[in-house]
Amino acid sequence: MDMQELEIQVDREGNVIVHVKGVKGDDCLSLTRSIEDALGKVTDRTLTHEHYEHPLREFNHFKVRES
Repeated sequence: MDMQELEIQVDREGNVIVHVKGVKGDDCLSLTRSIEDALGKVTDRTLTHEHYEHPLREFNHFKVRES
């Protein structure tokens, strides 16, 4: 699994910028939702190329042999 990273910047006027790296698809929006809810109204959103990539899902695969 790739490393997931959040970078949060606060400027002098109190504006917050959140950069998400290593998260594909809509998972980035789920990851930042609680931060957005706590801080208030989102005034701008720029989606990176990772947003448009499909996240890989890991599954356990196994076979059952009938006896």
